[in-house]
Amino acid sequence: MLDGAGQTSSAWPWSRSNICAGREMKTVGGRQAAGLAIWGRMETCETKCDASVMPPKVSVAASNDGALPEDMLRHILVCLPTKAVCLFRAVCQSWRSLLSDPLFVAAHKSCHPGPLIVTCNCEMFERGTINLLDLSGHVVKRIATTMKDARMVRTRRLDLICVTGRKGCHVINPATGDTFALPSRRAKEHAHVQHFFPQSFDFGQVVSTGEYKALRCVSIDNSDHESSPMLCEVITLDDGRHARWRGKQGPPAPVTSNHNRSIVVNGVVYFLLDFLYKRFTFSGARVKPGSMALFNLETEEWMGIVQGPTPVRSFVKDSSGRCGYFSLYSDLSLVNLDGFLVMAHNPEGCSLDLWFLMDIEKCLWNKRYSLDFQPENLFAQPLEILNDGKIILSASGSLRLYNPITKTYIDFGMRNSTSVGTYTGSLLSSESTFTSEASVILMCL
Repeated sequence: MLDGAGQTSSAWPWSRSNICAGREMKTVGGRQAAGLAIWGRMETCETKCDASVMPPKVSVAASNDGALPEDMLRHILVCLPTKAVCLFRAVCQSWRSLLSDPLFVAAHKSCHPGPLIVTCNCEMFERGTINLLDLSGHVVKRIATTMKDARMVRTRRLDLICVTGRKGCHVINPATGDTFALPSRRAKEHAHVQHFFPQSFDFGQVVSTGEYKALRCVSIDNSDHESSPMLCEVITLDDGRHARWRGKQGPPAPVTSNHNRSIVVNGVVYFLLDFLYKRFTFSGARVKPGSMALFNLETEEWMGIVQGPTPVRSFVKDSSGRCGYFSLYSDLSLVNLDGFLVMAHNPEGCSLDLWFLMDIEKCLWNKRYSLDFQPENLFAQPLEILNDGKIILSASGSLRLYNPITKTYIDFGMRNSTSVGTYTGSLLSSESTFTSEASVILMCL
């Protein structure tokens, strides 16, 4: 091993003199042991990091103090997994400053682009726990919430996560622990409404501005009458402490209330229309199975109705009586995969067909994947398509990694998980997302 002068040294770089370039610090034996334990991993993963994403070189330590040059230290540390880097922040103040530097955070994220899996574990009537896992199934960070019956709102490619519970909704920054409670008070435009029954809630980001917005659709009565009107409200998180819900025009047709039947894709919210119980639009037209209403988060306006894939629309008629509309309704869900709106269809439990919306204007769909039947895939939801083409599925009580080439699965257990999503932000970031004073929740590595 080389010291700062390029001479062979018997000292490990995690020795007390090397860690802080000879500065006085308090050490704990476990920290040095942890450094030794992961040194082998650093050497193996160092070659995976592209030098082009490394921060620019900085001044090196004096050649006679036995310390590694800082640019070499950065190159080593940027290859470490996130959890290890978070632990090394506690070594000393200089390391904390180094590992919190925005250039280092950006370089580390470039070397570790894979998403983290977010699971929300909650027993009935108990407080929820949010776990962030890597693709090996190891817990990277655990977040304890104060919300009972917590359930995570499905999001993709965001730096924040959104959790709903019995008494409201919270947006959480997993990196800093900041949490922002969305106001429960309805929009002033709807203050006169006597009855308020939330039907759908979604959270996403405006592509052009980066703003985070939440959208909720509500019914003003609790009946199943087909003409029961619906209202819509939007809130912008960047409004800070003055954030409030704003009343907007309601959807063109009744939307479904199931959490798997609405999703945000590229700043547009897609809602599966209720073709089972409320089969007509508010203008009187019949709702076709698989059709969706679209809401633009930037303009905060509805974009009309898009029809689903032709085989989905005609599935009941083509089944010769084997399948009814209730079965079709239960077998459909909407997901965001690879930046596309995808309609997942599990026809009669025989396969899991993934229909990609290729062109909104032409209503062009492509069945890109069809997963063969497996009992474990009943009610499974695709979460992400990785760079190598593998698909992450959220099934009942487990995560499944599907290889479409070999048609094989790798399973990871997720005990008591009520909802699952993905997180693509950096857990090393120290930047606050919210302009207002936010609460801080308990986080454990």
